[in-house]
Amino acid sequence: MIMTLRVTPIGKGEFVILKVDGRLVGDELTELLGTHDGMIARLVLDLADLQFADRRGVSALRDLRARGVTFTGVSPYLRLLLDEP
Repeated sequence: MIMTLRVTPIGKGEFVILKVDGRLVGDELTELLGTHDGMIARLVLDLADLQFADRRGVSALRDLRARGVTFTGVSPYLRLLLDEP
């Protein structure tokens, strides 16, 4: 199986910054959801290189945002998807 999602820590300090690259689909959701355990209030996801998110991926991002995760580098298209009810 070819991995389509990569989550890379890119900074330390007050906030934990994770760079999300690739495609957020299907089984890769568990990797992303597992990264926030115990550090929700300080987590920032850099989505500048996220190329695609399917319906479940967008739902997972909404869930993370509702739990206090902050996003940066969000494309205009993904921003529209995230803001839809």
